[in-house]
Amino acid sequence: MTAAIAFSPAAGLASADPVTSALATTTCSYAQVTAAMAAQAPDLAGLLTSHSNMQTKLQQFLALPINQRQQAIAQQQAANPQMDQMITRAIGPQGAQEMIQVASTCRSY
Repeated sequence: MTAAIAFSPAAGLASADPVTSALATTTCSYAQVTAAMAAQAPDLAGLLTSHSNMQTKLQQFLALPINQRQQAIAQQQAANPQMDQMITRAIGPQGAQEMIQVASTCRSY
């Protein structure tokens, strides 16, 4: 769930990976994201639950307006160009797909 701490200006966002893009543009609240994660991606939900620092960072990140989330991601990517690959390695390809699904369907929760 390090995707949460990735936590771009338009050009930067266009080159962002799908996980950070999905998190940056979701209109869901923290409660909706975590409920969707529990239902759709229990392994990721367990990872998040076991790391209180990740919970805090995700909550703070999702509380930001979308444009500020995009800026935060752009800053993180500028400071660490390998960030997207690190996220995918940390949660795996399936976890990445699950996170994208969670971010796009969480409005139902």
